Amino acid sequence: MKKFLVILALLFGVFFSVNTANAFDREKIQIISEIGTLANSEKYLQALDKCKSAMTRYPDEAELYYWSAVIKTHMKDNKGALVDFNKAVELNPQDSNVYVMRGITKNELGDDKGALADFDQAIKLNPKNSSAYSMRACVKISTGDLQSANDDLETANKLFDDTQKEE
Repeated sequence: MKKFLVILALLFGVFFSVNTANAFDREKIQIISEIGTLANSEKYLQALDKCKSAMTRYPDEAELYYWSAVIKTHMKDNKGALVDFNKAVELNPQDSNVYVMRGITKNELGDDKGALADFDQAIKLNPKNSSAYSMRACVKISTGDLQSANDDLETANKLFDDTQKEE
């Protein structure tokens, strides 16, 4: 599951970087890419240090807070991660992927209601976000809402299949 979350975070991060790039942002993208590479190599302390340093230079860059949060989840600091996910949402409230990752963290902290609200918001922002449906289903299963969880899993599978057909 941990490797899945790192890969999921990398995919979200790369997608975000590519879709928001301009010439001025190249340095930020390079830094974020380096952070992602370090995190994917499980060099979490180095990645977090690089993140913190970049945050002082780019305090309004949501993706830096996103990466800091992802790294902290891997370091078992879910409370610290939640603080950073909250900041990422504050800076970029339209990124459905941040809501998915924050929802996962809230679930890890035992906040099922908060997790469901984040997955709902992710789906509202991007109805084709299969990860949001999958993660929402996991929480629904744990709360005993099996029929609704099954519906979410069916939707997630359909969205995933549709994505595979497009590629």
